[in-house]
Parts: sequence; C-alpha cells; structure tokens
Amino acid sequence: MKRSSWKITLFFIACSWAGINLAKTARADVLLPRGAEWKYEASGANLGSAWRETGYDDSDWLSGDAMLGFGENYIVTTLPSGHITYYFRVAFNFNGDPNEIETLMLLADYDDGFVAYLNGQEVTRQEMPSGNITSTTTASSHESGDFEEIDISDYKHALVQGDNLLAVEVHQSSAGSSDLAIDIELFTGTGGGGGNPPGLTRGPYLQMGTPTSIVVRWRTDSPSDSRVRYGTDPTALNQVVDKSELTKEHEVLLTGLSPQTWYYYAIGNTNGITYSGSDYYFRTAPPDGTRQKTRIWILGDSGTANNDARAVRDAYYAFTDTTHTNLWVMLGDNAYSSGTDPQYQAAVFDMYPTMLSKSVLWPAFGNHDAGSASSNPPEGVFYDIFTLPASGEAGGLSSGTEAYYSFDYANIHFICLNSHDIPRSATGPMNTWLQQDLQNNNREWTIAFWHHPPYSKGSHNSDTEGRMVEMRENSVPILENGGTDLVLSGHSHSYERSFLLDGHYGTSGTLNNSMIKDGGDGREDGDGAYFKATPGPASHEGTVYVVAGSSGKTSGGQLNHPAMYVSLNTLGSVVVDVYRNRMDLTFLDDNGDRQDYFTMFKGSTTVGIATVVSTFAGEAFDGGATLNWQTRSENRLAGFEILRATELNGNYQMVASYVTNPALKAAGNTSVPQTYHFTDNGLVNGAVYWYKLVSVSYSGEKNYYGPLRLAPASVFANALNNGEIPSRMELHSNYPNPFNPNTTIRFDLPATSAGFYEVRMDVYDIRGSRVKTFLNGKFAPGSYALEWDGTNERGNPVPSGIYIYSLRANDQQFAKRMILVR
Repeated sequence: MKRSSWKITLFFIACSWAGINLAKTARADVLLPRGAEWKYEASGANLGSAWRETGYDDSDWLSGDAMLGFGENYIVTTLPSGHITYYFRVAFNFNGDPNEIETLMLLADYDDGFVAYLNGQEVTRQEMPSGNITSTTTASSHESGDFEEIDISDYKHALVQGDNLLAVEVHQSSAGSSDLAIDIELFTGTGGGGGNPPGLTRGPYLQMGTPTSIVVRWRTDSPSDSRVRYGTDPTALNQVVDKSELTKEHEVLLTGLSPQTWYYYAIGNTNGITYSGSDYYFRTAPPDGTRQKTRIWILGDSGTANNDARAVRDAYYAFTDTTHTNLWVMLGDNAYSSGTDPQYQAAVFDMYPTMLSKSVLWPAFGNHDAGSASSNPPEGVFYDIFTLPASGEAGGLSSGTEAYYSFDYANIHFICLNSHDIPRSATGPMNTWLQQDLQNNNREWTIAFWHHPPYSKGSHNSDTEGRMVEMRENSVPILENGGTDLVLSGHSHSYERSFLLDGHYGTSGTLNNSMIKDGGDGREDGDGAYFKATPGPASHEGTVYVVAGSSGKTSGGQLNHPAMYVSLNTLGSVVVDVYRNRMDLTFLDDNGDRQDYFTMFKGSTTVGIATVVSTFAGEAFDGGATLNWQTRSENRLAGFEILRATELNGNYQMVASYVTNPALKAAGNTSVPQTYHFTDNGLVNGAVYWYKLVSVSYSGEKNYYGPLRLAPASVFANALNNGEIPSRMELHSNYPNPFNPNTTIRFDLPATSAGFYEVRMDVYDIRGSRVKTFLNGKFAPGSYALEWDGTNERGNPVPSGIYIYSLRANDQQFAKRMILVR
C-alpha cells in the first residue's frame, strides 16, 4: 500500500510547472493538495488523543483519496456510516524554512465539523464546541460543497522542515447523519512584494475568441495590475501581456495568435503572483470558413445554482469526455433570481469553472438577468461581467452594442438577439441590423439564439406572451429569409423541438402543412435526416426551432405546440456538432441519456453520414494498457491507427494500424454506434505513456483524438520514488524480519540507457523450491516496494521457516533471507 507522503510529493512535482494556485490567497507552496491520499479509521472506536501524534502507528489503518465520506455524489472514497467521529492522518514534506513563512492556510470542504492538528498541536476547530473533544462530541450542522479558507498562521511555528503530519477528526451532528465529507488543502502564503497580495476570487474565463485573439478575464479581491503569460508549450509560457491599470476586474486581450492552435496560460500580476491550473488552456478558432468538426454546448435557464444544474453539467462533461468543447452558449436567465453579481458567482463561476477557463462562453440576455442590468444602453451586472463584440470584432456585422451581436466560428455564423429590453419592431435598430448582418453572411451554417422562444407551450405560451409573439412576427421572417438553419431559445423550462419549418408567423392554431418543410423526425435511423438543397444560406429552405430552457429546472406546461416534433418536461442541455455539410443536435438529459436527436444536411442531393468518434478512453494495467473508443456514426471510414509517445508533446510513433490489425478495421458506412478496443502489451511499469487515436477515411483523410495519458503499474509493486532516480541497484532487507503475517520488500533500479529493466522477483523456500513469483516484466528506473503476505501462488499460507527472495534485473541478480514465524 502506498504511503500518503509519497503521493503528495509526486503530485507537487507533476503540477509545479503550472503553479496551481486556485485559492483566495497567493501561495508560495502547496504542502498538501486537494484529493490527496489519507489514512483513516472509520470503525467508530474512541482513539483518545495519541492518534494525533507523529509517532502513532497507523500501519493498520485503511487509506483512500479525498474527498472521503459518504452520502454525496462527489465522494471519492466511501466510508461506512453510523458513527459520530472519524479519524484521518496524512503525512507531507516541507522543504522550506518555517521562519520565512508569512501565512499558513487551510482550505477545507467538510460536513459537519472537524478539529485539525499539525504535528500534534491543534490548529483549528470548525463547527465544534469549545473544551475537551471526545469521540461522542457532536458538531453543529454544516454542509459540504465549497472549500472554505481558514487562516492558521498563528500556528505556523508547528510546521517543521522535513516530515510533517496533519491529523483531523471529523464529527457528525449525530450518528444517524446522512452524509459526511472531508478534503483539505494546506499551503503557505507570501506577500508578493509587500502588502497583502491579490487573491483570485473569480475566473479565469474566456471571452470573444477569434482565430487570432482572445480575451482573458478574472477578478481579485484587491486591486493590482494584470499579467497573462501564455504559450503553445505548457512548460514554457514565454509570451507575456501586461496591463498597468490597478483593478479588481482584470481583462487582457491576447492578439497575434495562430488559428486553430492550443495555447496554455497563467494569470496574475507583475509582482510575481501567478495562478494557473490543468484547465488553463484554450484552442483558437480555425480560419474563417474552415469546414472542421465543431462542438457547441447549449444551456438555457441554467442559473439555479442547484443540484439540478450540477447534474445537467456533469452529464455533459461525461458525454463530451475528451472531445473539446469549441464554444458554449447560455440562452439567458443565467443567474436566478435577479442576475446579481453574487448570483452570477454561484450559478456561473462556481458552477462551471473548468469550462470557463478553456472554452469561450457566448451569453444571451434574459428577463431574470434584467433584474440587475439593462440593455439600452448596456449597463449593470450582465454587461460588467461579459465582453461581447459590439464592433464586429469576432466576425459578422458591427451592431454598435453588446445587447445583440454576431460572430463567426469555422463555417458557422452565430447571431445573438436581445428579446427582453431592446425594441423588437420589424424596422427597429435590432431587426434592421439583423437583416443587414444576414445579407453579409456567406457561412455554410447559420445559428441564431436568444431568450424568449417564438414557439412554445411550456411554462410560457408563445400565443399570448408579448415578447414571444413579437420575436415570431418580426424577427423570425428576417431569419428565415436569410437562410437561418437553427434557432435556440430558453425561457420555458422544458425541451421542445420543431419540425423543419418555414413561414409560420401566427399563433399555434394557424400552423398548416405548407409551413412544414419536413414533418419527419429528422433522424437517420427513423424518417430520415432533414435536408436543405443549398450549401450556404438560402431563403426559406427551412429552420428547426429548439426550446432548451431546462438546464436548471423544469416547470411543465401543456407541451402541445403543433409545430413541435417532441416536447419534454425533462432536465438537460443541448449538444450541437457541425462537420462540413452535416449538423447533429442531441438533447442530453441530466442522467446522460439521449432523449432527442436529429441530423440536418446541406448542399448534397445524396444524404450521407459523417464519421463521429464520440468517446476515447483507456485503462492501464500491469505491463500494459487498453484503449476503448466508440463511433456514433461512420462515413467511408477505413479504420484506425494508434500512436504512442512517452511525453505529452513528444514524438508519437504508430504502434498499431488497421492495415495489419483486423480489430482496428472500421465498419465503413453506418449510423449505428460501433465499439472498438486495442490492448498494448509489453509496457514498462512505472512509466507514463500518451496515446492518440487516428481515424482514417477511404481517401486517406485523417482525424486525431486525444492525447490520453496512461501509466501502467504492477499489481504487487508500488513506485516510491519522488522524482529522484537511485544511484545504484539495490535489494533492501525486508521489514519487519522476522514477520507474521506481512513483510515489505524494497528494491532500487538506477538509470539505464534502455530506459527500463526486465525484472523478475521470486520467493523460494530453504530447499530451493519456488513459492511465488511477484514480478516478471518491464520496470522503469526508480524505487519500488511490494508486500508479501506469506502465501504461495494459490493464495494458501506457507509454514514458518526461512525463505529466500530473489531479484533479477537484466543480467544482475540479488537475494536475501527472511524469516516467517507463525
């Protein structure tokens, strides 16, 4: 079993390039990261006070990664319920000088209360009474779900150079409590050049992305200047943009970027305060008009900041998996109930931090956003938070206002209208601009979005509600004349999706067959995909209308509008995938199930299908790795190639191809999902591998997926090295010796030009008969430990006696004795 201290050290080495500084105080050193491995005792026993001390023997405690607890869907290690008190210990290393620390901070996410001890000294208690604490002491009620910052600088003298111990006892409000949770981060703070450093309180988040530019925004709790460091190599952020203005609301424009390129970045100020993380990256938009695969995530009325919104979010994250979200859209009512700044913090910035930091968000203005903002002129919270293209900065025609705007991405033209507090008359400024914008548009696809839907019988009725009526009567004719393909709205807290429509501008009762261009389901496996004959924008060839207002709650309604093919009172979000002349729309519910879908083609008289790889994942094992992927559909697909490298940005070599491996041959042409697998054997335990999946068409066109990181590890031997490679090969004496029933065996492998050793380790009895083979495979240089429980190959206990354990690494062999005493 791995010791916690090793895991923590490895985490810090792996992440130190990025300076992962995500709390509200600037950090000099993360001593204990979130998600660390802890020892725990969860039997309900009364351990007194000795367990808090550094010398306490916790070797018989179990271990697991945080978050630890039960009763919450974000628990990583599940503990048994039914007790008041649970005990936790974690070792960590501090290499600095304790006298130079300015602040010592905890970030804790917990339920219900806890007391923390650093090297045996109490440093904080939260939701716990004063006085003596016992195993029967109950806590006040406190819910987990957010990390809270706790200053323990008064106890920084308890920190020592070298090995340290953090011990925590978590108490419930009662033994019958339905949930328990604990995860803690420990870090030291610095002054950042004098005074109090600015702490990161919001973001970063990306705005107004183009092929050559992007806006990076964030908020701090005190004014400072702004700096963004960025580059195409995550280990070398060698480009810098500074802004000298002292502000809490930081907004930095990066220009001169290369189209369709991955960039990594860090934010901070010129005093050396830096924040970055594993999700601080983005991909610039492709050159205008590029017919590439584009994934768009649509959220409507998502601003509830509750578990429903989290479930919808998590369902999409699981669905998109390793497929990058090129951009995402909010359809209004982004923060309930009145769009205040704290409500935006809870409903947007605390809800979607990783998506905000790596994909550009394009928002629409809803009626609840209007509780703290107005659009004529644009002012208030909504317009303070977002940076939107008023002057055509991202493509499209300049609107002169952030209240409505357009932008281009690849071969798609997007239009965002304001259906709430901008005049909606046919000849007003917005619809006049809309007509001109569409006249200038030549993109293959056109998607429009706003808040109030033109067709709905959900929680709002488009026959009677004024804004909905005006958008249908005044804006929809302009959009259909301009060749718009898809319209997305929210407002009604449901999902409704129309047939392919044109010319329906009256109430629901006026719909007739001449207004339905295609009355089918739009599905390739049903009535057939929707088809529009002209490749680009063409008047009155049909539009699909989608109400997607159930990303935060559902509110029912009649759900019987005759223009709709499907109407659902179901939580969910919409995923739009565009590739060349094909568009696929999926309604994904909060459980990750596909509740509706359709396909639309443009410009070809022969309706084909596109190749869509929907998932790419893998799992490492002892000496190997298995890759798994699925296609949602295939079009003239010959097969797949597997590429492998030993570094993220290293030299990827082909390790398998459909040409020689029948398992990698594709189905060719199909709309039925296909599942594929590949197993890569003979890998080196302790090493890290990166994989890319390549799909190859009949004509040789290739598309790349990944990379995917996998690290094979032995079933028996755990890697112990903290980044340091041993200087010589050594087989250590087992400990304890004599032993009963378990003993630990360690061995060291120094650096080698081959990069790995062929390792075998066996146990023999005193007569020379082999009792058990532990290891027989490839191992990278490093230090390893394995545990023997005194059993043979069949798992049966062996008798007391002297046993020989032997290590052979390439042409070198070592052996030592150990004594088993039953």
